[in-house]
Amino acid sequence: MLLVIMSDTHLPKRARDLPAPLWMMVDEADVVVHAGDWVDVDLLDQLEARSRRLVGCYGNNDGPALRARLPEVARANLGGVRLAVV
Repeated sequence: MLLVIMSDTHLPKRARDLPAPLWMMVDEADVVVHAGDWVDVDLLDQLEARSRRLVGCYGNNDGPALRARLPEVARANLGGVRLAVV
């Protein structure tokens, strides 16, 4: 199982986009995990569209739009391994 883990992307404030090699890994991954501080809903939409499976939570820099769509703690069972992201 290929797992991609990221957090604190802060798009588009700290960067315009994720690096191309990271997007390539997202496209190939079985599961993408984002541990918060997305900052903008557009990245959530893009990762949902490109990921086979997305596990994510909101962070302290995420506003109401992201908090409405993401949990504070995201939980998943990945091949018998329990994962929690805070």
